[in-house]
Amino acid sequence: MTKTDQAAIEANADDRLISHGGNAKSGYEDRLRTIVERLRGAGDIPGATVAQQIALANELSGFELGRFLLEHRGLNADWTHRLVTYQAGATAPAAMTALESRIFDTLPAVLATRERFGIFRRTLQALLAPGMVLASVPCGVMGELLLLDYTGLEDIELVGVDLDQAALDHAAALADERGLSVRVSLHRKDAWSLGVHRGFDVLTSNGLNIYEPDDGRVVALYRSFFDALKPDGKLVTSFLTPPPTLSPESPWDMAQIDREVLALQHLLFVRIIEAQWSAFRTHAQTDSQLREAGFVDIEFIDDRARMFPTVVARKPL
Repeated sequence: MTKTDQAAIEANADDRLISHGGNAKSGYEDRLRTIVERLRGAGDIPGATVAQQIALANELSGFELGRFLLEHRGLNADWTHRLVTYQAGATAPAAMTALESRIFDTLPAVLATRERFGIFRRTLQALLAPGMVLASVPCGVMGELLLLDYTGLEDIELVGVDLDQAALDHAAALADERGLSVRVSLHRKDAWSLGVHRGFDVLTSNGLNIYEPDDGRVVALYRSFFDALKPDGKLVTSFLTPPPTLSPESPWDMAQIDREVLALQHLLFVRIIEAQWSAFRTHAQTDSQLREAGFVDIEFIDDRARMFPTVVARKPL
């Protein structure tokens, strides 16, 4: 990639962020007004009157995470990191509103995301070996790599790639906090255009394919990862599975999900926020896409509810 190409990417990078960039131009207040007008026009739904839906939207505007979701319809690196590293009881109850506490402590999607983060860390820890180069794309705050234990593995290199400069800045701060700055390099690039060939032993990726509805684009993303991995390298990634209301092939284990809280989640993320992380795929679809990109030895590791599985795939020798 030439310097001119890199400059072009950085010039419009914020508008190309599919998770939370380019979605709002005038703040959460205008977005909230638009949401309220839409809810009034749509009418009551089973289990929630218009008045109840509007009250919930207004309640979201009462805390920082709610305002971010209202404005951006997705999560940035900082909020994702806060959600996955949150520990129940670590924040004084008075510091959170009731709705904020329910989001952090009870929503099935949040719990699955937090469990997925733990699965990533355990999986990656087990893959570590001397002299490795590990990459995170998009890296976000890069917690899945920076929070690992590198005792006795001082020669491992860590690479973070993200289009969001704020994410790279947060990753740099966490690397410094963890005493890992000397082995970390950060790059502002598009995940589909890494410009790396056989450079990484392990590549980890979370949170990008769930915002991309185009299956062809997802296969292209996996091909980008495939090319960036060394032969016998491992990809550790994840995907969102469809709920039973959207697909008869949904793998969700409803015995693990509180239906009342699931209804609240649907109101918040689907009805009110219209969240952009809605690109659902089954295990079979993900397996097919990874194989189309060239990967083999595909292994799935499910969270308890089977909502946000982890998948490990290998690039052949």
